Amino acid sequence: MAGATPAKDEAFGIVPIYSHHNSYQFLLIQHLAGHWGFPKGHADPGEGAVQAACREFVEETGISAYTLHADVAFSEQYDYTRDGKPFHKTVVYYPAIVAAKTVACQPEEIRDYAWLDYDAAIARLSFEGAKRVLMEVKRYLEERG
Repeated sequence: MAGATPAKDEAFGIVPIYSHHNSYQFLLIQHLAGHWGFPKGHADPGEGAVQAACREFVEETGISAYTLHADVAFSEQYDYTRDGKPFHKTVVYYPAIVAAKTVACQPEEIRDYAWLDYDAAIARLSFEGAKRVLMEVKRYLEERG
């Protein structure tokens, strides 16, 4: 199937942020495949982007007390192959300030998690697209004050 037009794939997620004493920590999750990123997933039928991001976040982390910043979004795009078929994926993330750092991972999808400061989070993220998203989120937080 070389040269096949990639199918489009869309997912939605949250960049979880814990704010304490003028510093930030970011929640990263380790997916079962082993890579580190942010909570995300596909929309259910009839579900909008924000709804999907919020539902996936709660399902994957157990965190339900948060303030979503739905007025701003950050995205990454990448290509992958599944079962020999090419895909072009776009993931849209919304930043959210969480009330507490308690996490209850969904074992069917999440292997591990870590709350990390910016430098440690950048070092831990597996893919360049996710690192760019985190850089943009940090810039957004700094500009907001």
